[in-house]
Amino acid sequence: MRIKYCNFDTWSNNHSFEHKDRMYRELYPYTVFEKIDFNDSLINKEQEIYFNYSKYFVEIQKIEILDNGRYKTTFKLNTVPQSEQQEWKDRSWDELFQIVYTPDFDFITVFTKNEDSSKDYIKRFYKGNFIKISQNRSLPISDLLFRTLISTLCEDLFGKGNLYEEFDLIRNGHRDLPQHNQFKIKSYNTFAPIFSQDRKLWVCHAFNEEKAHRIGLFNGNQCDKLFVVYCNPTYTRHHRCNYPDVHIVSLFEFAYRNSRKIVSQFDKQIRFLQNHLNEQDDLSVNDLEKEIENPLSDEYKIYRSELMEALGIMKIIPTNQKDLFHYLTSMNLLNAWINRRNKKNGGDKKLFGDMFSFKSYFSETLVHLVSENSYSSKIYLEPSLVIIELEDFQFSFHHIPYDETLKAYMNSDKNVKIAWKGKRLQPIAPILFRYSKAKQQGQ
Repeated sequence: MRIKYCNFDTWSNNHSFEHKDRMYRELYPYTVFEKIDFNDSLINKEQEIYFNYSKYFVEIQKIEILDNGRYKTTFKLNTVPQSEQQEWKDRSWDELFQIVYTPDFDFITVFTKNEDSSKDYIKRFYKGNFIKISQNRSLPISDLLFRTLISTLCEDLFGKGNLYEEFDLIRNGHRDLPQHNQFKIKSYNTFAPIFSQDRKLWVCHAFNEEKAHRIGLFNGNQCDKLFVVYCNPTYTRHHRCNYPDVHIVSLFEFAYRNSRKIVSQFDKQIRFLQNHLNEQDDLSVNDLEKEIENPLSDEYKIYRSELMEALGIMKIIPTNQKDLFHYLTSMNLLNAWINRRNKKNGGDKKLFGDMFSFKSYFSETLVHLVSENSYSSKIYLEPSLVIIELEDFQFSFHHIPYDETLKAYMNSDKNVKIAWKGKRLQPIAPILFRYSKAKQQGQ
């Protein structure tokens, strides 16, 4: 006997969208639940279910009849993924569930008998205890942690709002915006932002930057203001959403809109998400200082996870000396990666034209430094060269676009020439980046 209509849509219809466990229940493997035979003759007998390249083992422990005539069945669910790829794609389970259904086997609800493992992962995530999460890493868990962190940041930034309230998409839009010819509004559909304040503000998410821009193009006209927060930037710039009051921002950028205390509190969590729930080694400031002075390699490998971090803070203007140092090491890392790839591949004009866009953002930061606060750095400009000296390191960048403010600074008495010490930072860009990160984390 199999349960009918066992899916999250049915669960949603049976519960309020304010339900405190909604985000956990959404992750349950409902398709597997539908394949379980709940015949009482199968109590304490193992059922093997093969679905989506994974094996699920089910054992029914107890079937009870409730006072209202409904059935409540307790069953154990274990998962054996068939490959590492499948283990990342589909969450592994080792859980005791309870499911409620009518005598006609119509689905009512499902929940875990003990504390939901999702709650345990979230507690560990916020405490910075990532070991168990890494051991059970999967895309659904990553998505859960990503959404949970965004909701926390939203409450700090915007105040009271609703989580996962479902809205009908308005065919002609809540406000007038020009339609993109490839991304027209999806008719007669619904959308549930992570956080909302009616149609005044929506906040939603996407793992990569490209998808974030697509969400903006699809939904920008459905509310007064839309934020789409992405985890990992993309190298190239395809479709870009430039609608007014639609903000496509990295997770680092979104966190920086909050207080500096909040950024420090969740710095490790953001990096953990960007690194696909893989733990990173603790960094020692002293050890890294020694390696910077005496490099162990002529040129250090640049890891993708670190490149993603650097791209994530590219648009964030520093507000203190420590942040400026990390910003400069990030831009140095981007510069090093581009120059290496350009040299290796002979120059892909499209790819590297997009990547060099970081220099436009760097220009905005440079304007802030020369006109607002240099945070104890020394800045020297030539027509095609910028040198910034900070903490005895000299960062140099070529072909940064200058506006009138930078041109005026270049021709002023403030523009004092900096004697070049001759230490190239691009070959040690990854070590220097890790050093600044360790200093930020106080390790």
